[in-house]
Amino acid sequence: MEIYHPKDDELLREMKRVRRVLKRKRLITGLLVFLVLGCVFGWFVFNRYCTLAVFHGPAMGDTLADGSLVLVWRGNGETYRQGDIVLYETGTGTQIKRVLAREGDQVLVSPYVHLRVNGVTLAEPETTGRNLDAGIRTRRLNLEEGTLFVEGDQLSLSVDSRHADYETVLEEKVIGKVRFVLWPAYRIGAAGSEEPAQEDGV
Repeated sequence: MEIYHPKDDELLREMKRVRRVLKRKRLITGLLVFLVLGCVFGWFVFNRYCTLAVFHGPAMGDTLADGSLVLVWRGNGETYRQGDIVLYETGTGTQIKRVLAREGDQVLVSPYVHLRVNGVTLAEPETTGRNLDAGIRTRRLNLEEGTLFVEGDQLSLSVDSRHADYETVLEEKVIGKVRFVLWPAYRIGAAGSEEPAQEDGV
């Protein structure tokens, strides 16, 4: 029986082919490992600094529609300021409202006028509805250390710090600041962080 002996050039071509196959396999394996590690790292970073939340109800008016999906940047010691929209814990779950005053501020709540903070009436251009329809009463608040006065953008329907039985929110209960609206599509974009304007002549 005749035994076939490949020529040197055939052996060389076969060796090159095998090396190419092995190189391709190593490249694919490396890319897969890199992709998996990248996903794990990305997921860790996302959960450390961000969270997703779905807003329900009419309390935020035109700012956040019912069913809105939002990206929340976790607080991690951040100081919240007037105009920020925040996600915070309550005794029954979580809520989203806008910060209008913080510790040290003096707030006047009235069913007849816009909110007054430190003697200045806020224009609150982003709001809809009326304080008069919200069932609130006139009262003054001096915000204690570590507390926030929050309000929904739909004044008639929101239950918030304007109501005596709701009171203020402890900063330690705040999960984070709403940074971005992801859904619905027509509302995609940045959220909050605009300080309410002051009304002229007040």
